[in-house]
Amino acid sequence: MSRPCLYSALVAVLVCAHLTVAQPDHLTAPPRTNAAIVISVLDLQASRVVAVAEAMPEGKYAFVPTNGIFTSVRSFSSQLKHIAADLYLDGGAILGDSLRGNVVGEDGDSTVRSKAEIIEYVKGAFAYMRRAAATIDDTNALVERPRWLPYGPPAQARLRLAITDLAHTDDHYGQLVEYLRMNRIVPPGSKP
Repeated sequence: MSRPCLYSALVAVLVCAHLTVAQPDHLTAPPRTNAAIVISVLDLQASRVVAVAEAMPEGKYAFVPTNGIFTSVRSFSSQLKHIAADLYLDGGAILGDSLRGNVVGEDGDSTVRSKAEIIEYVKGAFAYMRRAAATIDDTNALVERPRWLPYGPPAQARLRLAITDLAHTDDHYGQLVEYLRMNRIVPPGSKP
């Protein structure tokens, strides 16, 4: 073999070896579990919802839109408590914790009133759901819907319960963002 061919072959081997070694971690890492994926989304939601809750002044926590067709809508604080209540309800269903259904309805704990109490209630609910999400299996085994959970099919996978809750939380997060904007407050997620 001539020297130029030998050099070309050596360069080709080195380039291929470098490309094999330099693969990004996300291409070679093992796939994440359903629980890990749900927790990653849940953690993002928790930070966003808490940031919005902290951005609204306490004097505006009773705010309810009045311009347009807004009959029977929740106040800002009621939106937050509703998010927390559903995190507890769905987390309880995932964990098989029958006490949550007896303690919390869809409107949340009526004794939680101040901004600080509501923020702690929301943080506690996200922590509870995070603990529940950690129990999600990759086989999608079905669990019975507790009789105190007011929605969903009679038997469903823990993953379905978690996904339903993630979608529900995003829906109410969007409403909270709009409430901030109606009060001329730039939502934290929209700041540069």
